Amino acid sequence: MNRVANSFLVFLLAFCATASCSAQTNAQTNPATCPVSYSRLEMPLRHRGGGSTPMVQLSFTNETKKKINRAKFGLIVIEQDNSQAPYDKALTFTAGADPGKVVDAEWALQMDKINIEHYGETIYLTSVEFEDGTTWKDDGNQRCRQEIYFGPK
Repeated sequence: MNRVANSFLVFLLAFCATASCSAQTNAQTNPATCPVSYSRLEMPLRHRGGGSTPMVQLSFTNETKKKINRAKFGLIVIEQDNSQAPYDKALTFTAGADPGKVVDAEWALQMDKINIEHYGETIYLTSVEFEDGTTWKDDGNQRCRQEIYFGPK
């Protein structure tokens, strides 16, 4: 091959490698791409020993190729007047979620912070820490969310 063709080939390979790396980086860090999918969201009351505790029960799947070590979720309760009441504590999951696997999580909530006669709930992912040390963070738009509404339409 001549010198011009070799130079062009080197340039073409370098360009393709750079474009490929950029695409992979954007796909892994783009907040619009949710690292989980939801399959169940419930807020039952658990009754034990004369007391009742509101719970959040969630099932989700790790949609990435990396193990999730830690995930933080936010919760919004939809009140009877359709206003949204954010729960003031993060719901932290630390049991680990392998890629492609459905995992179940459960959190006890403070009774005085939850209206048990609410019309629905929204859970949203705020951040993820992966086993390899990388992270995913919500951009503040709560795009990675699941909403359940059972009030009047």
